[in-house]
Amino acid sequence: MPNLTDDELGTLLRETFADREQLADKLPETTEPVRRRTAVPILLAAAAVLAVLAGVLYGVSRVGAAAPPEPAASTPAPARTSTDDARIWAAGLSTMLRTVRPIDGWRSVVVLDLSDVGKNHVRKGPPISPEQRALLRRLVRETAPIQYHAEMSPAPATCGDNRIGVVQLSDVVDKGDHAEVDVSLFYNCGRWMTAKYRVERRGAGWVVTATLEQRRDG
Repeated sequence: MPNLTDDELGTLLRETFADREQLADKLPETTEPVRRRTAVPILLAAAAVLAVLAGVLYGVSRVGAAAPPEPAASTPAPARTSTDDARIWAAGLSTMLRTVRPIDGWRSVVVLDLSDVGKNHVRKGPPISPEQRALLRRLVRETAPIQYHAEMSPAPATCGDNRIGVVQLSDVVDKGDHAEVDVSLFYNCGRWMTAKYRVERRGAGWVVTATLEQRRDG
């Protein structure tokens, strides 16, 4: 296979994943020498791929009988807040980043939000707030340093460094006794992984208790 430039790789990614039902087993990796340059084409290509991958999992509903009503004397679960959403995202993202952690650890993980990817985002919104961004960054920092694309200038190159990843997070889906969230990761110039996690409240925090679905290249 001929060597691919960043722009050619981005075009190929978008074409390869245009049809959700025909996901390729493995995406091609560029062999172009690494040099200092703006990586916007790679980030946008990654965003398009992540949107398709997460779309395969996102919105899956489970069919079954309605849960019986709780006894009147029971204490209702506290309403989920924006802070809870950030903790749920952090739990899912940390699980994903530990699953595919590079040998030397993550150098940086770029979280894409609604305005970063246009119509290719997998969330309905609203955008991740500054408070949620700060909490997400703090909760995940032991696993990887988190950056946000809109706050960076220029954006870091993702190709040529397998320690840099690009991530999208889905909306949090409330399932009553637990929550579910999709996390999609694009890394190492064409590798990807997407998963749906079951996340449960534990005291003031949230933890992943099960991986409900998972897909990855190879």
